[in-house]
Amino acid sequence: MKNFIKKYPLLFAIFSILITITVALVIVVVSLKNTAEIEIRIAPLSATVLIDNKPYENGNFHISSGEHQVKISKDGFTTKEYSFNTDTTNKLYDYLLESNGSYDWYLTHEEDALLLTSIGDYESKLISETYNSKHPIINKLPIIYANYDADYNYTEYRIDGGSFTNCETDFCLKITDTTGGNYENAKQMIKDAGFNPDDFQILYEFTPIQAL
Repeated sequence: MKNFIKKYPLLFAIFSILITITVALVIVVVSLKNTAEIEIRIAPLSATVLIDNKPYENGNFHISSGEHQVKISKDGFTTKEYSFNTDTTNKLYDYLLESNGSYDWYLTHEEDALLLTSIGDYESKLISETYNSKHPIINKLPIIYANYDADYNYTEYRIDGGSFTNCETDFCLKITDTTGGNYENAKQMIKDAGFNPDDFQILYEFTPIQAL
């Protein structure tokens, strides 16, 4: 080995560098496999954010994959403490309210108010996506039928989904029939859309077309 080094010093130096780079890359790859990039967005900006007792600010960071303990606090505000799991989400979005439960702080701090709005928009989007995922028929609604038959008899009804008066859950189907007698036809339309009417509470409302 000594003779090789003396005979080929430049070649040995190149091999040494390549080996060092390879080892470094392996270490980086192994390290990245066990980490996750998260985005932190907390309002107010002056709140203290601790993840496993380590302070963070708003921005993107790499932390170890898995579950972590989060604590968000600020004097005069209600502290929040909970678990955060990178296997579930990579976004840590949250906000604090004043100890009296008010939003007064945000009314006089424009930057924090804009931040709060962006967090609220994200949470609303999550709620909407969760709701739509729970009730996939939403993607087919409204179903509207309006047609004249060969004898010029007009039929019209529509099917909507959501939470209505007398709906016993967070989601029902509502048939609004303007020409009457179309309950079974509407149920068939639900089947044609790829869903079982028996899986839903169906509300029926006959609302005749008012003459002008």
